[in-house]
Amino acid sequence: MNALTQRPAFWVLAAVGLSALTAAIIAALVIRGFLTDFRPSHGHHPAPAPAHGMEGGTFHDWLHDQLRITPEQETSLALIEQSYAITRTSLLARIEAAGHQLADALGTTPVDQAAIDAALAEIQEAQGNLQKSTISHFLEMKEHLAPDQAGKLLQWTRESIAHEHGH
Repeated sequence: MNALTQRPAFWVLAAVGLSALTAAIIAALVIRGFLTDFRPSHGHHPAPAPAHGMEGGTFHDWLHDQLRITPEQETSLALIEQSYAITRTSLLARIEAAGHQLADALGTTPVDQAAIDAALAEIQEAQGNLQKSTISHFLEMKEHLAPDQAGKLLQWTRESIAHEHGH
């Protein structure tokens, strides 16, 4: 072992960096696992395993099955979904790029603390923006639903968040 790996600070930084990278990857997979197949048509296509409460279907399927979305609502929601998909894709790309920057920074000798801090800050900012965007997206969708449909959507959102956080 070299002198760098014998320092406790190295292992703390390595653990923090790997934790942040793992969190970024998990967040990307969770988000890609639901809301990936919202289409304005009534055709239902297989998708990756959906999030909590949607086992066996897509978010689009869930909307139709649970909320009884009308064709007019579907048109409005599809526009919202398309806009969100662009934002989500951009933020996921930022998270992925920052994860690569973090990995590169952790691989330098000596370790570049400034580069590590910058990559972690970018990951945290992009993840926070993704969370805000996702919640804003659901709240925007809610405005195009009848009160009972909006209530179900918000209940599902709360349950999904609680499920992801072990509640």
